[in-house]
Parts: sequence; structure tokens; C-alpha cells
Amino acid sequence: MRSPQPLQRILAGDTLFAAWEARRRRELELTCAVQSELPRQLAARIRVADAQHATLEIVADSGAVAAAVRQRLPAVLAQLARDGHEFTGIRVRVQVRLDVQAPTKFSANPIDKASVAPLARLARSLSPGPLKASLDRLLKRAG
Repeated sequence: MRSPQPLQRILAGDTLFAAWEARRRRELELTCAVQSELPRQLAARIRVADAQHATLEIVADSGAVAAAVRQRLPAVLAQLARDGHEFTGIRVRVQVRLDVQAPTKFSANPIDKASVAPLARLARSLSPGPLKASLDRLLKRAG
């Protein structure tokens, strides 16, 4: 009976899995190189999808991100060339990704009675004006 082998060794021994892993690593390396040349807001929304040909393929989350990245392609291509990556061009396409987690809806923090009392005293002591009117509205909403 053979002893169990680590999964990493099994996958490295299979030529198909090894090729996929090499491609994934290269695309991750190129994604990091491209992202380093872009502003942080854009960098978080792109990734390299195909680096096997002379044209690098980048995927953006939205059309607006793709348009902004296209404006910066000459600088990105120059940076890749300085890093030793030879591409004749870069193609940007849009692939919308849905967020797995729905955004959390925040509920309003209710004002408790202990917080209302000092505000009510302050509102009574103020002369008529915008601050007094704002406090009166807040106290009316708080009940």
C-alpha cells in the first residue's frame, strides 16, 4: 500500500495540471505588473485573462473601467516591456462579475431617551435660529 502524497506533488506530476498552474502563475504575475501601473481604484477591478499570445488580454469589471484602462495602455505596455514581457498589444474586454456578498444595509441608530434629554434642554436654551430649528426637527423625529 502506498503512503498518501501531498496534493501539490500529485498535481505537479500531471502534465495537464502543471500546465494550468504555470499559466495561472504567469497570469497572476502579469496581473500584478499591470495593476502596479494603474491607479488603485482601477487596479482592483481588472485582471489578466490570457497571456499566451502576442496580445495580452485584460478583463475589466465594467465598461467605465475598461475605458479608463484603455487610456493608460501605452504606459502599461511600456512598463511590461521594461519588466521583460514581450507583447505587441493589449486588448481590454468587459466581463461583469456579480458580487457574491450582497451589500449590507445599515439600519439607522435610534436615539435613546438619555440622549434626547440634554438635546431638549439645549434646544430650549437657544435663541431662535437655524441651530434651534435643526434641534427641534431632530427632537420631533426622535419622538
